[in-house]
Amino acid sequence: MITRDAHGIPAVEAADEDQAWYELGQAAAEDRLWQLEYDRRRASGRWAEVVGRSAVPADRLARRLRLTDAAGRDLAAMDPRTLRTFEQYAAGINAWVASAGLPVEYARSGVGWEPWTPRDSLLAFKVRHVLMGVWQYKIARAALWATAGTEAADELDPQPLPGMRVTVPATGRVPAERARLAEQARADVEAAAVHLGFLSEVEGGSNAWVLGPQRTVSGKPLLANDSHRSLDAPNAYWQAHVRCPGFTVSGATFPGLPGFPHFGHNGHVGWAITNAAADAQDLYVEHFRGSQVRVADGWTEASSREERIAVRDGEDHVERCWLTPNGPVVHGDPATGAALSFRWTATDTACDQFGILRAMLSARSASDLLDAQDGWIDPVNNLLVADVDGHIGYLLRGRLPRRGSLAATQLPVPGWEPGHAWTGHVPFAEMPRLEDPPEGLIVTANNTVTAAAEPFVSHAVNDCYRSERIHELAAAAGPATLADLRAWQGDTTSVAARRWAELLDTRGPYSGDAEQARALLVFGRGDLGPEHTTGLVHACFRRELAELLLDRLLGAPAREWLMSCGLPGMPVVLRRWFATLTWPKDGHWPGSALDDAVLESALEAAWHRATGLGLRPWGEVHRTAARHPLHPLVGADFDPPRAGLGGDNETIQNGAYGWVPGSAFDITNLSVYRQVLDLADLGASAWVIPGGASGVPGSPHYADQLTPWQRHDLIPMHSRSPVSEEPGE
Repeated sequence: MITRDAHGIPAVEAADEDQAWYELGQAAAEDRLWQLEYDRRRASGRWAEVVGRSAVPADRLARRLRLTDAAGRDLAAMDPRTLRTFEQYAAGINAWVASAGLPVEYARSGVGWEPWTPRDSLLAFKVRHVLMGVWQYKIARAALWATAGTEAADELDPQPLPGMRVTVPATGRVPAERARLAEQARADVEAAAVHLGFLSEVEGGSNAWVLGPQRTVSGKPLLANDSHRSLDAPNAYWQAHVRCPGFTVSGATFPGLPGFPHFGHNGHVGWAITNAAADAQDLYVEHFRGSQVRVADGWTEASSREERIAVRDGEDHVERCWLTPNGPVVHGDPATGAALSFRWTATDTACDQFGILRAMLSARSASDLLDAQDGWIDPVNNLLVADVDGHIGYLLRGRLPRRGSLAATQLPVPGWEPGHAWTGHVPFAEMPRLEDPPEGLIVTANNTVTAAAEPFVSHAVNDCYRSERIHELAAAAGPATLADLRAWQGDTTSVAARRWAELLDTRGPYSGDAEQARALLVFGRGDLGPEHTTGLVHACFRRELAELLLDRLLGAPAREWLMSCGLPGMPVVLRRWFATLTWPKDGHWPGSALDDAVLESALEAAWHRATGLGLRPWGEVHRTAARHPLHPLVGADFDPPRAGLGGDNETIQNGAYGWVPGSAFDITNLSVYRQVLDLADLGASAWVIPGGASGVPGSPHYADQLTPWQRHDLIPMHSRSPVSEEPGE
């Protein structure tokens, strides 16, 4: 039986597990059938059938990634119980279509329905994670080195800073061939970004933190999280409850997946994840000689096949897809003699990890749930857990490759050199893990996972400002309540912006417009709330100062290319570089060394930009801009409403935006699922998404959680919970 609460969130009550997954599949089809269609089409390289030639670059990249092959291997590796779960779920989807028909998107797009299969569920899961990996950072880094040179690139992509994990960066200039391939890869990804979707998730973040019993009023843990991704229509996550004799679970899952891998609770244990930015993807420069590819001891045959991409209202495109010993060719043309191949733990061998989804539902303690992750491969996540007995824990969940050289963690490397080969993977017992720390607090906000040299997690230098702010709030709170954690999720104070305000308080006074901007930022003290103008002026100052400093470092043409290129990894490089200006090093931070002339110029330009926008409150110009996948065909007909927010990428309440001065402040990355679990009373737990349970345009539940989400309200996870004073609209 399927019932729904006031927000249309489904609850499945079943007599056995088969029925439970079958009915969850029915509910997913009712709410998100077109999203399922979009996911499997973009994963299998069939989106051009729907929207036409503009999607061909995305389909070409999807075909080259060979996700359909990988999903087939995963399916073949499933144990019988897990396979039955996926089959029942698929049967539920197909049964709903047979009885209810197709939603409006099918008529507007002109495509029909093909029965859902377990392989489609695996495809939908893989496509949401391959594009969140580090391979795009490596393309961005290689393009940066080739364009700006190593000295400038080293400054923009610095070595890990004090307090972060230290790795040995690659040295020397990028060879011309690798530079050319990096440029080809950049062009490929830029062309594919619009239609392949979720490429912007390269900036995916997230916050999650757990307080142990010694830090809470109830004496039991509190667990909070918000996942940061690009905002899609409908939202990436879908809330649901499932109850049967074998288990009970409430949480958020991906439509199409029979399990709750990221967020939820089973009545005994709660869990949440953040992106670990772990390096499980490498790019290799491959030399070709006809159909042969260079290997360590000579040459070997590379396999290839032709794939036909159907194009709406156009001629078919035929793509030749190559496979090397290192993995599939994803960028470049082997006919030119060189191309880039791709190796990823999730496609390197069969992933037999999906039985873990059911094991999570049976866990009765924090330790049980962490132990159950043995065998998980991808994605590599920071996993936080808490149980009703008062225990908390952390695990870096997933598979990390061991490498003969760390060069591949930064740039594409020669595929024929044996030193760059994988030599195995990090055993589960050696993955970073923590249980019941004395301080009673575990925070993960995409900050550095471990300061240890082993295991190697990532070259990426993430700023720690969200993590720092969470620690500040926890230290100031005393014994905390569920209401405290809900309030922290809406916090818009930026530690970095506050440091700029502190610096500017020691400078000036300046004259004219520069002084107006300086005084406002000093007064704002880093609070980027939606109702004030501080966020707007700070954002303009940030952009203008970055432009001035990059012009000094790179020259105007290279800076303009860097800020405006469409490679999704590049804004992350810029964000990380700018964050280092306010990161303490040797007792001071680099921003404090900037001369008054630079600061005054940036402030004056920022004031002109801000007043040109009417010096409006930040929430009026910093807004969501989600587009339905069918926007190229139907325009804004299916697009959800827009909502204004405070904050930026460095605040707990996340809201990233682009770097080009004068461009709009549309939000590129934000919280797509907020959850607070009270392990003293799980019935009081709460959640919210920036959209609604239904993905059907026109449904009353298409966007009815958007207003509570915008206000940082949560809605009851369980019907008896009086969590939100305003139930939403």
